[in-house]
Amino acid sequence: MNEIVKCALLTLLMSVRSRAISQEDRLITNKDNLQPAEEIKLSNYYTLLSAGLTHPLFRDFATSPLFYDGLGINLNASWLRRAENRERIFMIDFGISGHAARVPKSDFIQPGAMAIFGTFSLFYQQLWKLEVLSNSKNNTKIGGAVVLTQHVRANPSLQNNTMGLENFSNLMATVQWTRDVSRTQTKQLNLWLIKPVFKPVKRDLRILFNLGVLNFNYRPGYAYTYDSEIQGMETSPVTWAFSNYKWSLNGYRFRTQVEYVKYLPNGNARSWSYLWESAHAPGKHEPFQMASHRIQYTIYFHTKKR
Repeated sequence: MNEIVKCALLTLLMSVRSRAISQEDRLITNKDNLQPAEEIKLSNYYTLLSAGLTHPLFRDFATSPLFYDGLGINLNASWLRRAENRERIFMIDFGISGHAARVPKSDFIQPGAMAIFGTFSLFYQQLWKLEVLSNSKNNTKIGGAVVLTQHVRANPSLQNNTMGLENFSNLMATVQWTRDVSRTQTKQLNLWLIKPVFKPVKRDLRILFNLGVLNFNYRPGYAYTYDSEIQGMETSPVTWAFSNYKWSLNGYRFRTQVEYVKYLPNGNARSWSYLWESAHAPGKHEPFQMASHRIQYTIYFHTKKR
């Protein structure tokens, strides 16, 4: 009797093990042939490197009522995780530009020296799919973003107010619309002597809009004179520079991006985009206003998919 029981248990264990091995083999075999429902759950991971030409404009009433505009460059690196139902991105951005004041024509007022404007930003955003406004061709997502931006400005013509520092910290509501504009079939144009052939390719048109919900700014009093008391080695340079600064919760900030993305056969992608941004910070005493236009080129490096 004991021998019969042992044989039955051994047979049962072997059958369970063989079934598990067959299921594992089937999963491995079908890994590259996932069903649409399973593909939706997968996320694509990208590392993005971008370079852009920017045209910023600003006015700071704490130093001058004049508008300053100019040209500059922006460089940024991003880490993106994108899926059908959800996506998130973290970005580090650095920009520098040269500006000249818009001085009215006058025989008495002469144009001032060039101003240098530097920015450093951290950006984190997370979005979720809105099923009501999505279909096979359109993907609408909503969510939020956190943006931290530090400005450093230098204008020697302002003498005691040469250096200007301010910080903007914003919690933003976000909506993103993505349209699939892929070419699904091979097309050929008949241009008499030239007959170019266009192969199928995956392409996206993406429009992103960020609206500031909580807008914090860290600005000085009436001017950037930096005339605080210095007590020998006991005074920290950072404490001295920001001694007259105060946090304020006011103003607004907008950010818009229109991007055209073209994917490559190896999973990488490249894109051209236009970015427009506007901010207004009344602060405690004198307001600061700025806007910028940017044309940006981005390379997507597809790092993994899981």
